[in-house]
Amino acid sequence: MRNHSRRREGHGNHWMGFIAFILLLVGAAFSGLWLVTLAELPANKSLNITYGVIALGALVFSSMIFATLIKELRHSPVMPDNTPAEVERYLAKVR
Repeated sequence: MRNHSRRREGHGNHWMGFIAFILLLVGAAFSGLWLVTLAELPANKSLNITYGVIALGALVFSSMIFATLIKELRHSPVMPDNTPAEVERYLAKVR
């Protein structure tokens, strides 16, 4: 008889890891825009500050999400561990 109360693990990826990755990409894009607007600083000072704040905020928030997920999951939130101990833990949980 199967025990249906146990939760099954799927792929091992956490959905907040994907959000953090998207924030990382947004932060990288806005840091590039920030660098471009640094060349014309007197003309676009407010735009330069806006791009810098968005880039820094996205990168910091992304790193906070990754650090929290690594602490809670005890492995990478994007790449699951592929060790024999992790395989045995997964098989014991699924069976």
